[in-house]
Amino acid sequence: KQHGKKPLTDREEVKDTKTIRKSKTDPESGFMSRDNKQEMFCYLDHRTTDMKFNIITDAYVTPGNVHDSVPYLERLDRQINRFDLKVEAVALDSGYLTNPICKGLSDRDIFGVIAYRRYHPTKGLFPKWKFKYDKEQDIYICPNGQTLAYSTTSRDGYREYKSNPKQCVGCPLLKECTRSKNHQKVVTRHVW
Repeated sequence: KQHGKKPLTDREEVKDTKTIRKSKTDPESGFMSRDNKQEMFCYLDHRTTDMKFNIITDAYVTPGNVHDSVPYLERLDRQINRFDLKVEAVALDSGYLTNPICKGLSDRDIFGVIAYRRYHPTKGLFPKWKFKYDKEQDIYICPNGQTLAYSTTSRDGYREYKSNPKQCVGCPLLKECTRSKNHQKVVTRHVW
């Protein structure tokens, strides 16, 4: 029982609420909130430029709360079809490094050069790249040589590989590997 409410049963749904800010003067705009940027209602201009001749081949405006990567593939397809372009490669900044864009470029047989944003692991813990992936066996191998076997796939399309806590409990590298109370390391890999 929490705060005088009866506990939820297995069949009851938990509904999360999300507050969406809407401008009273320009309801079609979107509220942009990004790190190191001023928060405001605005629009974003997405432009595509041909590298060979430096010509803008597409300009598209969205509300400020639409991430740059969302309209990208649709706009790319529009340009390919409209101008009968033979696109071999694209160069994108790190904001476009998403699983759907990487998969979409691969499906279109387009070479993508996308800047990488280095995600910092938890201080004091091994980064993911320290765990080697063995494609043939579909496993990860930890820095101490132990196996992380496939466990499940999340709803977001990430395959989860988990260590054996019984093997990990006595590992000399445990403090650098996980802070999990059950001594289990989980490494994820997207299905794409």
